[in-house]
Amino acid sequence: MLIKWTRIIAKGQWNIYLFFFVCLLYLSACNEDQKEGCLDYRYANFSVNADINCLDCCKFPELRVILRHRISQGDSLYPVIYKDQSYAFAQGDSFIIENLSFILSDFHLIDLEGATVPVFDSLFVRTVNPQRDSVFYSFSNSFLIGNPNLFQKKKVAAVFHNGLGVKALRFTLGVKAPANVLTPTEFPPNHPLVVNQSYLYQKEKGYIFANMQLKRKAFPLESSFNISLSGNDFLNTIEVPVFTKAKAGYHQEITLEVDYAKWFKGLDFSKDPPEIIRKKWMVNLVNSFKIVTVLEVID
Repeated sequence: MLIKWTRIIAKGQWNIYLFFFVCLLYLSACNEDQKEGCLDYRYANFSVNADINCLDCCKFPELRVILRHRISQGDSLYPVIYKDQSYAFAQGDSFIIENLSFILSDFHLIDLEGATVPVFDSLFVRTVNPQRDSVFYSFSNSFLIGNPNLFQKKKVAAVFHNGLGVKALRFTLGVKAPANVLTPTEFPPNHPLVVNQSYLYQKEKGYIFANMQLKRKAFPLESSFNISLSGNDFLNTIEVPVFTKAKAGYHQEITLEVDYAKWFKGLDFSKDPPEIIRKKWMVNLVNSFKIVTVLEVID
């Protein structure tokens, strides 16, 4: 009787194993029909067709900035042309433009309550100090070079918002610490601050926040001017008003226009010393930006 009872237990165990095996096969077949994807609507790759939430695949929406370079003459705006075009300004000066450039950084959207929308782009840079010790820097990776000879449609930040509305775009003219202590060779390849033009970086000055090279046409002689802004005294935060609903999960693509004619308002190159020109120019530059379009994009 004892032996017979043992055989019955063994037979029952095999039935249990068989039952679980069949269940596993069934569940595996079900999982093969389910689609994995991002199920959070606040991310750019939100998938309405997904059944299972993916692991670390959700992508932040992007803040993208397109720079539009214009120069006003009277009531009209024109594209900026180097060297071949002469421009006249209210104070009576006439100039040929040889270069105009600037560096913008630290882009943020500002919500309706005045708070910054969180951004998630950081750059880690390793360099070596004079004592040959490794030094590590971490900072927001949000930079854009402005020059009429360049077209840039650039991601400047990864953003995360709930679609509650935006009232401004905030950014900085110049390069803040700790990025401003680095040289172009210490940034990764293809980074905006990997530059070799003297109007963007000079060894003795560091990064050039803004630069203008002009040829002033004053009868009977011509005179050239090369004036730049660099150093912490000329770091400036700029906030440009704009209203957008900023739908959650959408890329925000903003066209930011600069009117270079405003740079020269009240500047007297024949009388003002360079330091006065720089101070006036700084005020003018801050007021030379405006937003002309805001698009919400999914791609």
